Amino acid sequence: MESKIRRLTDSQVNSIQTKRFMRSKQISNLDRLTLAIGLHQQGQLDEAEKIYRSVLKKQPSNPDALHFLGVLLHQNGQSADAISCINRALRINPQYLDARMNLGNIYKETGDMQKAADIFRMVIALTPDHANAYNNLGVVLRNRNELEESVQVLQKALELAPDNPDVLHNLGNSYQDQDEISKAADAYQRSIDLKPYQKDAYESLWKMLRRKGHQDAATNVLIKWQAVDPEDPIAKHHYSACVGGVIPDRASDAYIQETFDKFAASFDDVLTKLDYRAPELVAQALAKVFPRPASDLFILDAGCGTGLCGPLLKPYAKALIGVDLSSAMLNKAKGRKCYGKLTEADLVEFLNHDSIALDLIVSADTLCYFGELRTFFQAAQHALGVTGYLIFTLEKTETSDDKGFKLHHHGRYSHTEAYVSATLAVCGFTLQSIEHVILRQEAGEPVAGLLITAAKCTEINS
Repeated sequence: MESKIRRLTDSQVNSIQTKRFMRSKQISNLDRLTLAIGLHQQGQLDEAEKIYRSVLKKQPSNPDALHFLGVLLHQNGQSADAISCINRALRINPQYLDARMNLGNIYKETGDMQKAADIFRMVIALTPDHANAYNNLGVVLRNRNELEESVQVLQKALELAPDNPDVLHNLGNSYQDQDEISKAADAYQRSIDLKPYQKDAYESLWKMLRRKGHQDAATNVLIKWQAVDPEDPIAKHHYSACVGGVIPDRASDAYIQETFDKFAASFDDVLTKLDYRAPELVAQALAKVFPRPASDLFILDAGCGTGLCGPLLKPYAKALIGVDLSSAMLNKAKGRKCYGKLTEADLVEFLNHDSIALDLIVSADTLCYFGELRTFFQAAQHALGVTGYLIFTLEKTETSDDKGFKLHHHGRYSHTEAYVSATLAVCGFTLQSIEHVILRQEAGEPVAGLLITAAKCTEINS
């Protein structure tokens, strides 16, 4: 696991206590900062931000408030402002290593690996036995494909912290990229031995063995992972995909939340490297239905993620709503300032209960986590107005069982064109267009997809 923004101090303060606390004129800035950190840790980012700013209004040079506000702004997708805040903290206190480490993490997660490497090297120069700095530098060097130095740096981190499972996991990743499969497997297994319930090393070991064609060994890892933690949503989902048994009609909410909360920080950078095209493709389909953006549509971005579709949809929208299961992804979407409303919710439940008559529902690269699509299409039909449209992408398959969709080892579903067309018709849609497209590159190979535009019709077939 790559090193993340460090965990903040725990707090048991609830919202009622917060309001009473803030009304008091006797509280100190230190008390306010402690309260803000607690709220930040609980995920109450809006309240925490208000208090950080109130501290800085009284003490503009408070390095802790600047640091933690910077961390929060990065979580909210405002990474440039975050970097500015933390740099201010470091000008006040150049020895503030936690702030410097988080600045390096932000550069890493926004894809500026050179600046990240420079930051972590500076921390090492200041504190030569800083194991986390070596660990993070090793991750950055791997991202820069400087694998030999990455391994050397991670081995140094392991000397300083021999019982750190995250260092071993990162070392395994770098060995894997060097095609040192035996060494990578050993590092992953040592990581698992130190921390048996950590899913990242199991997942990395399983994926590596599967990619290298060691299918029996990969299956054994998945079986062991499932046995150790049978309720883990990621293990359960991939076990269904790879080992067999009952194939779920869709990925569980827990699987989606856990997968994308973990992925949120680096999501945009990773997809850029994969030549990710789904938002652009959806925008092209939208322009065919509405050639001139008039800012007059009620639009739902279904499974909005970090909001990559937001800037493309906003010119068409009178109201733009984003819905996603991942709170971390929604925090990133908030930073784009495109959405009038962002809601953490199950997509189908939201569509069935929201009272707005939508003009358009867009779903870019979200329905690949649904196998059975009828439930979603019915909910979309319910939520759309009389003349509403549905535009979405899917991953394409030419072959499947009698269900019309397949669950693959990577955890996503693909669908046949015939299944999609028939299901839309049954659920009250007229298919306007279905295009064969390339959604992105994955492991050097194009991912074949479908780009579909459908219009709501007034009569539903039974």
